[in-house]
Amino acid sequence: MLSSLRRYLRIKRQSLIFRLLLYFVISMVIVAIILSISFTSRIKPHLKNDLLPNLARYIEYVVDDIGSPPDLEKARSLAFELPFEIRIEGPGTDWSSQSNIQSISTHELERAPLPYQKYYIGAEHDSFFVMVDKQGFSYLFVVDSDLHTGSRKRHWILFILLGGTLFGLYAVIRRMFRPIARISQQVSKIGAGELDAAIELRGEDELAQLARGIDRMSQQIKTMLESKAGLLLAISHELRSPITRMRVNLELLDDSDTRKSLIEDVREMEALVSTIVESERLNTNHAPLNRVKLDMAETINEVLKDYFAEDGIRQEMVPVVGYFDQLRVQLLVKNLLDNACRYSIGSDIPVEIKLQRQADFLIMEVIDHGPGIDASDLEHITEPFYRADTARQRSTGGYGLGLYLCKLIVEAHAGAIEIQSSPGQGTRVIVRLPISVDAG
Repeated sequence: MLSSLRRYLRIKRQSLIFRLLLYFVISMVIVAIILSISFTSRIKPHLKNDLLPNLARYIEYVVDDIGSPPDLEKARSLAFELPFEIRIEGPGTDWSSQSNIQSISTHELERAPLPYQKYYIGAEHDSFFVMVDKQGFSYLFVVDSDLHTGSRKRHWILFILLGGTLFGLYAVIRRMFRPIARISQQVSKIGAGELDAAIELRGEDELAQLARGIDRMSQQIKTMLESKAGLLLAISHELRSPITRMRVNLELLDDSDTRKSLIEDVREMEALVSTIVESERLNTNHAPLNRVKLDMAETINEVLKDYFAEDGIRQEMVPVVGYFDQLRVQLLVKNLLDNACRYSIGSDIPVEIKLQRQADFLIMEVIDHGPGIDASDLEHITEPFYRADTARQRSTGGYGLGLYLCKLIVEAHAGAIEIQSSPGQGTRVIVRLPISVDAG
């Protein structure tokens, strides 16, 4: 629970809206602290500047009315009628109008400023104290808090109004920044290749202009990609006819080493053109998947029987039934095994293929014990026309489209492909495909 909260806060603190809210909360706390300090710091100035000038003469009259020595019955009557409590201490006298009023010596009192130096004042909690000595008796007056609650109420009203203003400001700014989330989602979709959706923000502010600019950019990118893909597909289709004629004409020639070499070149060109067409179809969604219910173990066995019967590939498979495009998963298996066998020439350990099910996913692994792949090449190995072996020899590979096509087939099935390798340790290709037809 705690780790989940930490992870959530770690993600949220990158959010502009979250940070804005945090800043407002911090501001509210700071304002509350300032107002709290203001409440306490204003007690003495309030007493000195506001209450004392009005109370001094009033208290003088009350003390004269009580008399010296004090008439306690008179004091009790005045305390009942007036908005303060009274305590009197002196020779033979220790009296207070309320039992909870402590001895005068327990209160922290200080001499009042000019011209009220004969008075001593102090404050504790919500009460003000005014003390005066007369003819050997000390008279302490505890001022009723009603005399200054109005000031405190004004402070609280100010605090509530300020908090409401800050909250309203936050709501307005949050509403103003709300398009940022939509813009961020659209940018993520563009990065994932989804170029059809538009942000469609209203208004003429900077964020709306930015959104419209991103929409135009995504449409331009889509147009360029479609033009590139269309051109590549057209060229590939156009190349098939002359390649086919070349192969037919070569078949009519007399048998010779040159004829065999030329036929092999033509076949390689045919395979290259077919791979380019298929990869572009998958990459641009021109050919939707034709999902059917398949036992993947049987499909792999068919590929092994048709293309790798003499390679001694070691198998470790369990039946896994799912919904896949049969032709494309056959091409996926064939390309992975062909790549593994090609780079395992000279190895005493055969290529391995494993198949298992984990929850709602199919896990297929193809393992070879060849020379492995350098770390610098590993991150680019699934890019089109990229090969770690730049010599492009027929014995060690084609034109760098095999793994690229495998990646496209896996992603078209909403799966993931991972390649683990290191020099001298061989290569492990892990394919993870969702079994459900709804996953793609």
